[in-house]
Amino acid sequence: MTLLPKRPLYSYISITVLILFFLLLFFLEKISLSLLLLFSFFSFVLCVFFRKVQSFIFHKFRSDFEEIEEEINLLEESIKEKKKKLEILPVKHERVISLFNTSQKLIELIESEEIFDSLLRSCMDFFPQADNILIFLFQKEKLNLIRSAKKKKNLIIKEKEGDIVDKWVLKNSQCVVIENLTRDFRFDYTKMVCFKERKILSLMSSPISIGEKLLGTIRVESRLPNQFSLEDSRILRGISDLGAVVLERADFFERVKELAIKDSLTSLFLKGYFFEKFKKEIKRAYLKKSNLGLIMLDIDDFKKINDTYGHIVGDMVLKKISKILIEVVGDAGNTTCRFGGEEFIIFIVECKREALISLGEEIRKRIEVSIVSFRRKKVNFTVSLGLSFYPEDGREIIELVDKADQRLYKAKKRGKNRLCFSG
Repeated sequence: MTLLPKRPLYSYISITVLILFFLLLFFLEKISLSLLLLFSFFSFVLCVFFRKVQSFIFHKFRSDFEEIEEEINLLEESIKEKKKKLEILPVKHERVISLFNTSQKLIELIESEEIFDSLLRSCMDFFPQADNILIFLFQKEKLNLIRSAKKKKNLIIKEKEGDIVDKWVLKNSQCVVIENLTRDFRFDYTKMVCFKERKILSLMSSPISIGEKLLGTIRVESRLPNQFSLEDSRILRGISDLGAVVLERADFFERVKELAIKDSLTSLFLKGYFFEKFKKEIKRAYLKKSNLGLIMLDIDDFKKINDTYGHIVGDMVLKKISKILIEVVGDAGNTTCRFGGEEFIIFIVECKREALISLGEEIRKRIEVSIVSFRRKKVNFTVSLGLSFYPEDGREIIELVDKADQRLYKAKKRGKNRLCFSG
């Protein structure tokens, strides 16, 4: 908008009307030619005079006019911005409500698996333009892919670790938005798996972290350029921060739970949890008509080890045996328990008699050749084992444990460092 002095139209009209009026009077012989010329001259002078006065007034107040013009321009810009904000406000309001609802859902979860699934669903809801959502967890100095969601059901994501973008995000604890990978100077897109395998062009990645503790990253991808904005990155960061809080809480609950069911020294399950799980496995074996095996083992002359080398070495022996048991037995439904003192008990699911005997013998041999070093001394130790079988030796927990205990006692009487599975 521009304020400029304009020649008023009415002044021209007035002069024209006056001249025409005088001409009419002249033609009607009401006035003389000299009087006509005189009136015309005065009309012209009067018009020029008013024009000069107008110009004088304008130039005198020109600075005021310019200030008013500038103020009007600023007001117009402000109105445009406010209109844009008013248009965006309902969308922002909806997103804030959705983010609040997401936080309420996440707060209710205490299992890590459920939390990861909820994070994926939330990201898919907030970013419908995304083709893929990937969650990486920071484990053993690596960003390992643990969850992914994709629009194309036939798409296979081969990427197993985070790439340079995710590592940068985790290192700097900042969210990053890339509008077009092929035009972004920060990262070499030719080395990125997401571009080579899935032709991803735009993405954003946010850290999952609490303070200095790094948990992982969430990456949102699209095969089209310019799909994500700074506002989207703020939403993603909000989701990531919520995820970090509930994941940390879930980890805390898991550790508390483990303290309740696991031995603090060996990290093996305690007796109460073992029997509870064993009872369920017996019911399952009964329904499936499958076999179960039970192994009890006791460290030979453990008191002598404690008396000779001290309880520190005794604890080292217990830890060593626990590690061997975990390696040999595994955790595919099998459960290992520190039964008390120097005794251990294991149940093996869907295990036939010959396989259980072979497994017990492998445990005995592995322990026999193992050593514990302490103050330049090498300490050897052995175990005696007793086995029982479901359903041959019983169908109840007490029967099976009692039979395995009896056979363990026989192995001790027969010279130790041996396995007994009959009688």
